[in-house]
Amino acid sequence: MSPNPGFCPAEAAGKRVEVLLANGNRRQWPADGKHGCNWTIRGIPADIREYEIVR
Repeated sequence: MSPNPGFCPAEAAGKRVEVLLANGNRRQWPADGKHGCNWTIRGIPADIREYEIVR
C-alpha cells in the first residue's frame, strides 16, 4: 500500500482503490468521480491513510 498524498494520485484516476482509513477500517471505492474518494487529509478517523489500486 502507498501513503495518501492528500490528492487523487494520477495512477489511480479512473480506477477503484482499496483504502486503509485512519481508524483502521478497509474499504473499496472509485478513486475519483462523483462517488469517489475524498483524498483530503483532515485529521479525522475517516481520512485515507494508505491506498492500493485494485483495478
